[in-house]
Amino acid sequence: MSDARRNNLSDNLSETDSLLVIAHPGHVLRLYGWIAQAKPLVCILTDGSGSDDKLRLAVTLNILQGLEAEIGPVCGELTDRQIYQKMLHGEYDMFDDLCERLAALIAARDIRIVVSDGIEGYNPTHDLCEALVRTAVAITNNVTNIAKVADGKECLVRHYTIPLMGDPRPTAQPTACRAETANPVIQQESEQCVIELTERQLAHKLETMHEYASRAGGILQREVEDAFRSYGEDAFAREYLFASAAPGKEPERNFLQQKPFYEIRGEQRVAEGRYRDVIRFHEHVLPIMTRLKTKISAVRI
Repeated sequence: MSDARRNNLSDNLSETDSLLVIAHPGHVLRLYGWIAQAKPLVCILTDGSGSDDKLRLAVTLNILQGLEAEIGPVCGELTDRQIYQKMLHGEYDMFDDLCERLAALIAARDIRIVVSDGIEGYNPTHDLCEALVRTAVAITNNVTNIAKVADGKECLVRHYTIPLMGDPRPTAQPTACRAETANPVIQQESEQCVIELTERQLAHKLETMHEYASRAGGILQREVEDAFRSYGEDAFAREYLFASAAPGKEPERNFLQQKPFYEIRGEQRVAEGRYRDVIRFHEHVLPIMTRLKTKISAVRI
């Protein structure tokens, strides 16, 4: 994409055009640099209590306020335990409501860029976060795709996902964008975009990650420490946004033939006597994703 084209798109997008939707509060650390420059509206599905019941929402809100991001109307209303119980019992009304609220928010605030957790099979709430946002974006685009920009092209909402587990660096080389430029994720010709952090931005990010992990303790602290030990701190000097998969290529298709990590771990925890039930992809998660897809086809334009 040419600099002229990129700058033209940047000029047409304001800071309020972005929305970040994450499953857990700590996920803001993966996009610390992008949040600092884009100042998106931020929605958080859970309070971050997880399995250890340690609340992390307040610390995260302080971080977001320090970055001058706006807190959205969906913010830590649920616990992971509540979401897991809904999955296990096949109670889908809550997920319908969340999807509809996100779609309404995107439309009401004229959002043009939505970033969410990506489906990785590590945690079912992470995976449902992408499915919820993907559906909300599709519904919004179906309803509002009559909106036009000056050049006569359709002005659709774009959806990007972030990796949460493993090496934060992809194997392929993405198109680079500087973090200090406005809205670096607008490169429509690239399947992914990288935000390059300055030395100062990286230092602030690493300091925040260390402090957050130390306060949270438990599983989160181990995950952060393992990531630094395995990949090094320099691996977090870039932040990656990936274009949401096209219909028919959704990442959850990977689990049609193989179990996701959360299902395998759940079986281990049940065998240890720590969990009573296992959340399974085919039995509990896929039905919610399938139900969400029907909401797209049900929209009348």
